[in-house]
Order: sequence, then structure tokens, then C-alpha cells
Amino acid sequence: MMVAADPEAVSNQPSSLGYLYEDFECQLSLSDSPPCCRPVYSKKGLEHKVDLQKHLFPVSPGCLKYTPESLWKELCSENKGLEDLLSQQMHSVPYGLLILSRSWAVDLNLQERQGVICDALLIAENSPPTLYTILGQQEEGAQDYCTRTAFTLKQKLVNTGGYTGRVCVMTKVLCLESKSNVETSERSPSPIDYPRSYNLANTQQMEALLQALVIVLLNFRSFLSDQLGCEILNLLTAQQYEIFSKNLRKTKKLFVHGLPGSGKTVMAIKIMEKIRNTFHSETDRILYICENQRLRDFIRAKNICQAVTRKTFMKNEFQTDMIQHIIVDEAQNFRTEDGDWYKKAKLITQREKDCPGILWIFLDYFQTSHTQPTGLPHFSRQYPKEELTKVVRNADKIAEFLQKMLQEIRNDPPFRIPPESLEMLNEFTWAHGVPGSFEHKRLNLSKMVTFVVNKCNSFLKKGYSPHDIAVLFSTEEEINAYKDQFLSEIRKKRVCRMEDAFDYMFDSIRRFSGLERSIVFGINPHSVEQGISCNLLLCLASRAKKHLYILMFPDHPTPLD
Repeated sequence: MMVAADPEAVSNQPSSLGYLYEDFECQLSLSDSPPCCRPVYSKKGLEHKVDLQKHLFPVSPGCLKYTPESLWKELCSENKGLEDLLSQQMHSVPYGLLILSRSWAVDLNLQERQGVICDALLIAENSPPTLYTILGQQEEGAQDYCTRTAFTLKQKLVNTGGYTGRVCVMTKVLCLESKSNVETSERSPSPIDYPRSYNLANTQQMEALLQALVIVLLNFRSFLSDQLGCEILNLLTAQQYEIFSKNLRKTKKLFVHGLPGSGKTVMAIKIMEKIRNTFHSETDRILYICENQRLRDFIRAKNICQAVTRKTFMKNEFQTDMIQHIIVDEAQNFRTEDGDWYKKAKLITQREKDCPGILWIFLDYFQTSHTQPTGLPHFSRQYPKEELTKVVRNADKIAEFLQKMLQEIRNDPPFRIPPESLEMLNEFTWAHGVPGSFEHKRLNLSKMVTFVVNKCNSFLKKGYSPHDIAVLFSTEEEINAYKDQFLSEIRKKRVCRMEDAFDYMFDSIRRFSGLERSIVFGINPHSVEQGISCNLLLCLASRAKKHLYILMFPDHPTPLD
């Protein structure tokens, strides 16, 4: 994992160091409860407040107390004898934490194994961590599954979670059938007999391991990783992780409404990875649909699904026979000009009535960039739905601007925004403490071009890459109209890196929807359609992670005035 400050604050360090600031209120301390945590257990000075949204149960002598209970009640109702089996296993444990999941393998980005009821990770004092795999009936290969999952967890605790102590994860396979349970338990010892020095000796070691575990479960690969050629990790927020942790077998359909910068595309990627592992799905059976080619290409390069634009999806020659699961992103900007895309997506995913596929739709009405019908069902029929209201992508100054634009939209909402969706704004918040900048200037075209090229040149000299920068216009026509002036200034200042990356750096606001850069310049942003100027500014601003510059012509009216 890589953590670094802004390149401007790190002498001679390139931007490839990356940033890990998303929701970093989460300092992973047992004494300071982060947003994803709440108290679940207190004994001998150990006040443990990490709720992994994964069903964390305190263990006390001779019994188990279960909080929260949703997954536990569900598992117990489906599997008679599960509570007695786990209580029996925990009888000799003085105290500790039992972290229950339907599949620890899926949590670690491994494939789920059929026949496994659940996995439970025990973290207890004076013992090594132990992973229990619970089966309904004895099966060949279960021990291999448990061992592989434990080994992967051990690796990630060190390599991703940054755990520096000695660590092992013991394994034990249990079976609900009483006869096979004893046999399976006796025949499934961990392959290595670790010395006592690998036990968690005290509460401080338990805390350190739990901190690493939270990072393992919440981490995701930053979009910057592909651009910069190195692995950069961020952390999911509590809201994101709660949605990601849903049981896909019981949540086949979901509408996810997310405010600008709340990580909708991140979630779309994570869910597609989970679909692959949960349903053992091949890449060509998962379809990602978006409106823009740039976002389509970005997702396609990850090789986790088929990725197409809405227009391609609606073409008759597009083959849908193999598709089982569909993820729709940036759905607020879809149109119905080529037909009813929502009806087509439903028909495909519900083709197998007894076993429908996944249909998750991510959208943000506040970033709607046109006034045409979107094809989405009425707000009241978007059920079930979840909300992402915490901005995790943008620096403080940019988040403050987003808040201002959202308030403008709330005061005078476009007719395409459902009144009910405005209630989301009551929950708007962001991860405070992220440095950055926001500037709004009025300049004529000549001064605007000079300002952009000089700023970009300065950022490049400080270690940023052209891949960190986006210069966004209202339309493609404006890019073509101003292209020669920018290229002339770039050549004049001899900023060859900008010229080589011109097509990558320069784009329209609409085509850049769903993507992000550390530095964004907005060139005279305006809407040709009435009533959505604030929406367009919101979409522009939310693309910027660290530095945002909105440059307007002197006589152009804007909601910023």
C-alpha cells in the first residue's frame, strides 16, 4: 500500500506516490471510533469499536452474544444447529471477537465455494487467529478451500494491511452433521504447528491485527493505479462497504443513488468483481453499460466484464445471449432515443425466472447533463434503493463548491430531477481535511490559454503526469474551435508532454462523466439547454480531486456570479 502527501508538499517526489485520503477519518483506532465503527465489546480495558459491517460477535466464556444479529438470525434460521456448533467451539475461549461472513473467500476476492454455509474468523487473546469454515455436510476439498482462504488472508494482512507482527491463520473445518463434524474437525488441523510466539499475546496485538484487517476489507485499487503503473490503494467508506456487503443472492436488483464524488463507479467495479466470485461468472456474462465512450474504454481495460455504451447495447446486432448480469452506470444521462434500455436490461437479467441475474443501476440526478427523457422508472418505482451521500473524492475547497452548487439546484431544481431525490442533500457530507485548491477567474481567450498552459507546466515540473490533468470544455465543437490556440501556446512554451497527451487531456464535460483527475480546468462551462447550468458545473467540479480551476469569459453569465 502506498500513502503520500500532495506532490507539491513532497520535495522531488513524483505523483506516482499517489494519495490515500478517501474517508481517512478512519484512523482504525480502538479508542477513536471511525465512521464505520461502533462499540461491540468491552472487557479488561479492551474497548473494541470496529464494526466491519460484517457481523462482529463478542465472545465471552461459555457462550456467544450476537450483535448485530441480521446475518446471524438468517444463518441460524436456515441452518439448524449452527448456534450450538459455534457455541461449543467457543466454550474454551476466554474472550475475543468472532467475525462472521457468508464467505471470507469472496471478501478476499477469491471464488465462493458451494456448500459452505459461512466462514468465521476468531481473534482471541493468547491464541493465533483461527478461520472456521462451516459446512452443511462433509465435502471433499473443503480443507483446501479453508487453507487457501486463510493463506490469502495472512498475505493480505501483511502486504495490504501493513501488519508488522508475527502472524499465522489457523484453520478448522466444521460440519453441522454431528457425526461428520467430529471427523472433519479431527482431520483438518492446520498444516503447520506454529510456536506460541505467533499467538496474540495481548490486547495491543489484537488491536494492531484488527487495524490491518479493516484495511484488508475496505481497500480498493485506485483508478490512478492503471494510469501511473503502480499499485495505489484507497479505502471504502462505511456507506460504500455496507452496500458492497449485501447478499447478492437476495439483492438481485438495486438502484444506487450517489451524490457527486461519492464513488459510484468505484462501487460498480467492486460489485462486478464480487459477482464474478459469488456466481463463478465468466467475463462475457457480466455487462457494464454507460453513456460515454471514454468511461466504457476505462472499464473495458480492466477485463472484468463486457463494457458497452447504451447506443451499442440497443443495437439489434449486439449479442445478449450470454449476458446474465448487468451493471448500469451514470444512468441519469441515458436517453430513450434508441429504445427502452431499462426494459431490455430487465428482460435479459430476468430471462431465467427461477434464478434471475443481477441488475444494479448507479445514478445521480444532480449531474443530469440534458433535458431529454432518461428511460429510468419513476422515482417511486426505483426499489429497492440505497444512497451514497458522503463525498470521498474531492478536496475541501472543491467539496465546499459542490455543496454550493447542490444548494443552487435544490433552490431551483430542473424539472427532470424528482422532488423526492432532493432529500438526499440533507445527508451531504465529505471527508474533511483534504488539502487542495479552487479558483474561479474571468479571462479572455488569450489569457485563458496562457493561464492553463502555464499552470499545467508548473504542475508537470512538480512531479504530476499529464494523466493527472483534464482540460474540459462544454462541447466537442468548442474543443475543435480552441484547439489551435492551445497547441500554439503549448509549442511556444515547449511543453512537449502536453502536446503528446493533448487528446488524453482535452475533452468535453459530458464525455468525461464518471471519470476523475487530480487537476481539472473548466473552460467557459455553460449549457446550451436551459435550466441545467448548475448541473453541468457540478459534474465538472466533481471530476477534480485536488485542484479545480473554472475559467469563464468576461461577458458570460454563470451561476457563480
